[in-house]
Amino acid sequence: MPLVARRVSRNVVRATPISPPVISSFANEPCGQRYAPLGASVPTLPALEPPASPKHFPFPNTPVDNEVFFESLMCFFAMASTGLQFLHLYRSVWWLPHSYTHQTMNFYLIDPYLVAFIVITLCRRLIYIIMRVVVKKVMITTLPEQEFLHTFRFFLFTKVFMMLGFCLVLVMQNHKLEKILYLCYPFLIYFVFFGRNVHPFFEIVKWSSANPPLHACSSSAVEIRKEVENLVGNFNARMKDILFTAICNAYYAGFIPCCFAQSSLHYDTWWAAQHIFFIFTSGFISLSIHIFSLRYCDTLHRSALHLGVWDRIETGRTMLLVNNVWKEDVLWPYGALVRYGKDVWRALGDCNSSEPGNVGFKRFYHVFKNPTTFLGLKLFFLIILILCQLMLLIRSTVWYHIISLSFILFFNYYVLYKLFRDYLVCQKIYKEEREAHKKINLR
Repeated sequence: MPLVARRVSRNVVRATPISPPVISSFANEPCGQRYAPLGASVPTLPALEPPASPKHFPFPNTPVDNEVFFESLMCFFAMASTGLQFLHLYRSVWWLPHSYTHQTMNFYLIDPYLVAFIVITLCRRLIYIIMRVVVKKVMITTLPEQEFLHTFRFFLFTKVFMMLGFCLVLVMQNHKLEKILYLCYPFLIYFVFFGRNVHPFFEIVKWSSANPPLHACSSSAVEIRKEVENLVGNFNARMKDILFTAICNAYYAGFIPCCFAQSSLHYDTWWAAQHIFFIFTSGFISLSIHIFSLRYCDTLHRSALHLGVWDRIETGRTMLLVNNVWKEDVLWPYGALVRYGKDVWRALGDCNSSEPGNVGFKRFYHVFKNPTTFLGLKLFFLIILILCQLMLLIRSTVWYHIISLSFILFFNYYVLYKLFRDYLVCQKIYKEEREAHKKINLR
């Protein structure tokens, strides 16, 4: 039987050649519409459209405590906290029928010159502000205001140090040298932080909280970055002032009385340490609300909108057709892809003048693009602090514990009122601003 060659018909499917992936340098644009596949002729890139400047909402005038009232409040809080710490240490049993004393504290155990040293240190700013106002109204001088204030600060600084030195000499007669050094530690820290600058010793910030640094809606990327650097430096200087003031108040109002307590004196160490912590946290939050006012935070927020931020793209093995190289004098629109170094970066924000990979600019943008988060963290921490103090107050059965916690709670209630008011205003303003920006971007 002859062999018959059988042909089996097969449907041969020709595979379409796969083009390498291409990513456009514009956001929300399908790949392949603007660029040809890799291996083809080099496409012509269109010019980037300059981004529109971010729209800023007018910020309402929120009440801010004036300088005299705020310093009076902080001085009263620090002095009362000092008295309460002395009460924790030198309380008496005056309520007993045959008690040897009829006073609530054993005042004869307290060094009066130590108290004078603490009072002068804690009240220095209030003394300076009151004397500055009085001298301005009484004296008539031909000196410029800045030169007059510099001379007046130096004069008062000399007088304050003379009084502190006099008290220190008298304290040395009754205490060891080791304890005397405790009184000088904050001044050494001051010279490390601020050098020979006398200004932070008497005033918290160089600018008043009611008149913060101004923001210029510039269209130059170089000027925007320079403005952000100045604002970052100002923010760090204010934070340094807040930390030093809060630590100094807690140190002299809470820690120094414990250091100079007699070795034979028995007191509740945990409660005294807790009181120091409450002084620091309450003072820190109150100072941050006053110094970082809403108008000041809004200035940082507006600058952050002009700054923008870059997001690095993980390229992997994918070939990206990106011909735009980052330039320092160019404002980049949202979604633009640029090359900087060996990486590819995508622009985020309505307007981008930042430098890719700059950690300081990135941190500034994420913190102040929505100041409500910054206020919300402080509000959350303050509420937790107040709840803990309320729990301690409910469980307290000792009379001086109740007095101490009640005072700090009433002070924190006032701080909570101001912080919650600022949070509500800030949340409403920036929520409407974000919705308006979304509508503009969708057009």
